[in-house]
Amino acid sequence: MIELIEKIESKADFIHFLNMLSKDFEKNPDEWENKTIPSFLEQMAGWVEDYSTSPANDIAWDTIQFRVFAQILYMGKMYE
Repeated sequence: MIELIEKIESKADFIHFLNMLSKDFEKNPDEWENKTIPSFLEQMAGWVEDYSTSPANDIAWDTIQFRVFAQILYMGKMYE
């Protein structure tokens, strides 16, 4: 999965990654620490908080459009 992340350069790449992430959960559920949506989202938030202050941080947090990311996550709740 890390290799896919490193190759994301377009909307199509991102959609492909999301589909592969879903398939990875179906094929390898034992490799997933967070098996429910609440757990997944809570740990995602925890990772953002922790990594953004980590010395290993390599993300330009001030350039991310967080509103768009939030909309993408929210629409997963209701889109059919």
